[in-house]
Amino acid sequence: MPLDLATLRNDKAFDALTSAILDRDQPRTADLFHKMVTAEGRPVNEAVSVVAAAEAPFIQVPNHINFKDGQIILVNNDHTILGLRTSADLAPYLADEYKLLPMLQSVYYIPAGLDIWNQLLGRYPGRYATMKGMNVPPPDYGPVVWNRDVAPIREGGTPEERLQAHLLATMGAEVDRSYGLFLDLAADETTRPMLRDQLMFLGLIDVQETIGGRKARNTGHKALRARAIVDLADYVGWERAQGVFYMGVPDMAVGPVYYSMYDYICVMMTNAFPDVGKSLPQTNKGTLTPRQVEAFVEMLMTADQEAVFGQVTEHLKNGVSLRSLGDAIQIGAAELILRNTVPRSFTDGQHPFDYCNTGNYWMRTTQSPYAARVIYLMANFVSDSARTNKWTHSVMESELASQNLANRDPASLLVELDEAILAFDIARSTAVAHAYLASGADRRAYMATVALTACKFQDDPHNQKITHSAFQEYEHNSTHMKDRLLIAAVRQLAGWPKMPGERDCFARFMKDWKQR
Repeated sequence: MPLDLATLRNDKAFDALTSAILDRDQPRTADLFHKMVTAEGRPVNEAVSVVAAAEAPFIQVPNHINFKDGQIILVNNDHTILGLRTSADLAPYLADEYKLLPMLQSVYYIPAGLDIWNQLLGRYPGRYATMKGMNVPPPDYGPVVWNRDVAPIREGGTPEERLQAHLLATMGAEVDRSYGLFLDLAADETTRPMLRDQLMFLGLIDVQETIGGRKARNTGHKALRARAIVDLADYVGWERAQGVFYMGVPDMAVGPVYYSMYDYICVMMTNAFPDVGKSLPQTNKGTLTPRQVEAFVEMLMTADQEAVFGQVTEHLKNGVSLRSLGDAIQIGAAELILRNTVPRSFTDGQHPFDYCNTGNYWMRTTQSPYAARVIYLMANFVSDSARTNKWTHSVMESELASQNLANRDPASLLVELDEAILAFDIARSTAVAHAYLASGADRRAYMATVALTACKFQDDPHNQKITHSAFQEYEHNSTHMKDRLLIAAVRQLAGWPKMPGERDCFARFMKDWKQR
């Protein structure tokens, strides 16, 4: 039975954390968290459960679109939960003295991520107001609590019937009902594996047909949020995860929701496969050849949706496994990043990349008969982003030719890699990464360096998240092109604009928090 919020609020650190968060005091919030782990000797996961409960009411939004001057306006998903999840997973790649840095960066970000709805209206200060160029003075009021905590909703029926009720409530944008049904299922240890699987499935199928020409875009964030919820529940323990659930579960049903592309894929597969493709996860065992991988990646970059879907269908009919197709699509997602040279456009590469990582992560463990449908969603997201941005030609070859890195010592390359990323030198970072990997030097040292560099940036969890996505997919990828995943992480870190761009948290870590 999970602890309720009232129990977590009785924790001796809860009031101090809440006060620091509501004062928007980033250093004090992180310092309190650090003291919980070091001075008090608490496990990091226990401390995370308390900070999640403290922030949960204040990072909700009522809708992901607003309406201003006759136009649709995007309202971002909360990113604090994404940061906490990524920090837990990225820490193992770092040297021991830096393992707490990712989580401290995520906790440091929390006070800047409150009440996004009002931030975007210029009524509350924080990162999103800063992004929009608004200097919002400190208000005499706190962040709005848009979605309330609710009691578990206990209805009769089999576990399957209860899961179906939760699925329909989420798809119907019934925020309170979806959340209440989830809490009841989460309290039952026997239903947690099915609930975990279903929540990720719901996130993966909630994705738009196109990002092109759209102001309101969910860019796969529901999938990332679903993964963050269940992974953090695993990390802190489902019994201590009430704050995590309040952070993320209501938002899974916050509108708008997008299921039209999934619907289209279901109809298409009904016409293409005798059993709607439900047996494909079990029957398909084949692997794409290197030449087929390269051809498929190039098709993702250049062909229209009909051609891409036709190729996916052909490969599936020829017995290619979902894993092999997912691995190739992940390389295509990396190619989006590797072909881009415009800083603001890196968002259109990182979101498909993280979405595909979540899709592959889910497919590696699920027994769902609907897994093949997610392959089409992944392929469409990558292909749509490539077409929208006209990323039809590779730029790496010309960039590499302009850089002289011959006969360099691998250790010196890692030093320069960190420097080039921090200088936002896209071409140099890419070339140094390529030179190091081409030398055959230790990949773990490379990943430790890149992870540490990613954790020097604050107030944007995407930096750490793209890094972990690349590492995780590299470790599972079956293609001959998997090194490109590691290069893509570096290029993204160097290219994506950092807002507001400070490195105060890292400086504080090095001065006061680093384990000596």
